[in-house]
Amino acid sequence: MKVGLVILPVPGRGHLISTVEFAKQINQHNHFSITILTMAPPVPGILTLPATFYESVASSGLDINFLDLPPVDPPNEPSVEAFISLYIAGHATHVKDSILRLQSSIRVVALVVDLFATTIAEVGDELGIPTYLFFTSGAAMLSLMLYLPTLDKKIEADFEDLEENLDIPGLGSLPPLVMPTPLMNRKSEGCKWFVEHGRRFRYMKGIIVNTFQELEPATLKAIDEGQCLPDYPTPPVFPVGPILALEDQDPSHPCINWLDTQPPRSVVFLCFGSRGALPEPQVKEVALGLERSGYRFLWSIRTRRSPNYTPLTDANLDEVLPEGFIDRTKGRGLVWPRWVQQTAILSHEAIGGFVSHCGWNSTLESLWFGVPILAWPLAAEQRLNRLVLVRDIGVAEEVEMNYRGEALVGAAEVERGVRCLMGESEKGKRARNKAMEVRTASRAAVDAGGSSLEAMTRLTEHFLALGH
Repeated sequence: MKVGLVILPVPGRGHLISTVEFAKQINQHNHFSITILTMAPPVPGILTLPATFYESVASSGLDINFLDLPPVDPPNEPSVEAFISLYIAGHATHVKDSILRLQSSIRVVALVVDLFATTIAEVGDELGIPTYLFFTSGAAMLSLMLYLPTLDKKIEADFEDLEENLDIPGLGSLPPLVMPTPLMNRKSEGCKWFVEHGRRFRYMKGIIVNTFQELEPATLKAIDEGQCLPDYPTPPVFPVGPILALEDQDPSHPCINWLDTQPPRSVVFLCFGSRGALPEPQVKEVALGLERSGYRFLWSIRTRRSPNYTPLTDANLDEVLPEGFIDRTKGRGLVWPRWVQQTAILSHEAIGGFVSHCGWNSTLESLWFGVPILAWPLAAEQRLNRLVLVRDIGVAEEVEMNYRGEALVGAAEVERGVRCLMGESEKGKRARNKAMEVRTASRAAVDAGGSSLEAMTRLTEHFLALGH
């Protein structure tokens, strides 16, 4: 009977892509039969993956299969983190039934769950199958979440009300306002779920994290030494990143055609991920800042008409941009009013900088291609990622912004940030040089003898031992 793994990702593009790419790598490294359980997006229109993506993986010759779980009703919960945690927990019975059916033909030796799916570990316990965590963010966020239940007991006030910095193992001194946005209000359901997931991490049989040793060495060392879990044994940690989906460029895409006409490293690329959108007044400030900077730019804009789970829509450029902006920047700027494949753009030699929300997938993509970042976090753990990129790794310049409120980032600050990143300032030069160093390190990590390839080998040996 074949040895198999069952993987349960979150039903969103960012989590799904890295999960599927991980499945490809683990299957190629050792011929496990892998079943990925998929859930219907909880809200229609959420940017997920097209059916052709799944079909291409299923027909690739790899032993990777997708199994759709029956739908469940979405919870009535305004907090994104609580919403997705409860939505996944509602699939527990379906996950159990699916594994039981699979076990008639496959010896399932491990269940691998997303960071928001820790409740499903109870299914693994019930079936006698060890559960592993696939952590789609970096070691900084992992360190914080492992330590969060301890921190929750130490501090009573809301983090947004604290004046003194927080001391987090592996991260050192952190300003409270760089904590993930759901943690700002300790009474919120989102915060409670973050603490609960962090508590459940300690009981996993292993933690697979999408980073690499050379990118976050001090943080990974602190985790391995047990500093984040002072009263519990730390599960084995496997840093196997960067796990990326490096799709081929479409040479006929209008954005690629335009980039082909631009000088090397001359264009700043602006994109805020699969779920990120700026409000229309902020879009206008960005436009004015780009115009005044004088630099070439490629800007992917989408809009959201209402908050939370509603999907983004293609932007109506006549509505969101200042009057005459397109004409005034014609030739040195291109505004694309819909989603664009980031890796296809970041890999182009014309790109010299990336204005990013600092989502972890976007961060790893940018660093893979040696592109420095102008850090503009929007939500989730992106403030923490920004701090790490600027302070610890040195590949980014930051946009100065007010975390205590909804104040806009003005055109002058946008202009300053773009000039700093793309120009001849010492900060910009350092970020560009460091980004190229990390580019080399990220590729070495997954090559023969690299740290991530060795971690993947240890992980597969871990899984194989379960099958004996």
